[in-house]
Amino acid sequence: MQTDLERIKKDLEVLATYTSTPGFGVTRSSYSKEDKQAREYLIREMEKLNLKIYEDGISTLFGRKEGTMTDAPVVMIGSHYDSVVNGGAFDGPVGCIAALEVLRVLEENHFINDYPIELILMNAEEGATFGQGSGVTNSRGMLGTLTMEELTMKKNRFGQTKLEAMKEYGLVPNLESAKRKPGSIKNFIEVHVEQGPILENENKDIGLVGFVPGIGRYKLCLFKEENNDTKTAIDYFNALFDEMLKSLKNKITGIIIPLSTDNDNCIEYKVEIRTLNKEIIEQIDFKNKINDMVNIVIQKTGLHIELEEMARINYPNPTPPSIMNKENVEKMERICNKLGYSYMILNDGSGHDAMMMTEFTDTNMLYVPSVGGLTHCPEEWTDYEDIKKGADVLLHLIMDIAVNKR
Repeated sequence: MQTDLERIKKDLEVLATYTSTPGFGVTRSSYSKEDKQAREYLIREMEKLNLKIYEDGISTLFGRKEGTMTDAPVVMIGSHYDSVVNGGAFDGPVGCIAALEVLRVLEENHFINDYPIELILMNAEEGATFGQGSGVTNSRGMLGTLTMEELTMKKNRFGQTKLEAMKEYGLVPNLESAKRKPGSIKNFIEVHVEQGPILENENKDIGLVGFVPGIGRYKLCLFKEENNDTKTAIDYFNALFDEMLKSLKNKITGIIIPLSTDNDNCIEYKVEIRTLNKEIIEQIDFKNKINDMVNIVIQKTGLHIELEEMARINYPNPTPPSIMNKENVEKMERICNKLGYSYMILNDGSGHDAMMMTEFTDTNMLYVPSVGGLTHCPEEWTDYEDIKKGADVLLHLIMDIAVNKR
């Protein structure tokens, strides 16, 4: 069995039309008109498959294919369909459509699953919509770590709190009802675009994720002032940053990347750190450590520098690197070999809903290539043939793990 390329292409092209910035990428923010339009399309497609369609207390959308075993834990597949402002058409929607297409193929071929299969379609993954600390909302809702305080404090670019935006959307959130009971999910599996150039550079079809490192991101704004040298300042910071990395003896990696072109007021840099070491996350407050470096540079140069936290390395709680289910990684390796798809183990990547779910259930993630490694921009592109390959791997994995082998 294989998935259908043309259906995948059509779904993604339709979803891309639900944007508030036509001609300037896809902007489909959580709880927006465009969110509703995408949601209505996805519901119509699920209705064709005789799925049980329902929402939880924070508007996460599900389509359930019942299994032969009653009250069994579910195999959950899907991703998010919201986007950043002026984003791309692929990102999370690839995982939504790959999972939808898997359920189509199973229905067409009268596949009998023992464990229930649930398609999960999430509308609030992107933290950019309501600011730092507000992302992966749907998965945190299932885990019970989403708080009412966040809903009343976090605001979007229009000045609405998350709660106000939800109510305008027609949602009265019920955080308690969104929680999943321990043991209620057998597997959580997400397909996503890579958000990097590794698969393309290595000429591989599929990236099988073994783990996702803990990630911290910070933005430096160096304000230009008369008689002050921003190049000298960033060189100072680079030296201090490298010294910190060396002092931790390869337990953490980091990079400093220019974020924007030079302008009249400020030069911006992104500072990113990643680690696979749980103890490091628990022992060190990296924001304070980076802030100390900034203060040293300010003292040396007299430059006005501002530090903004973009994503905490221990967000939302002190969380170890996310370890994926090894047995399923090995199964997907065999599936790729059987289908003739090239693959590699890709132990790198950004934070996704799958990252949150690893502490709750057996979780896996697979990447498909992103052309040029571009993501979260109008130029974001993944070839439809590559998306189909990812959907095929997901299909064959689900046909294996949704069957009771006892």
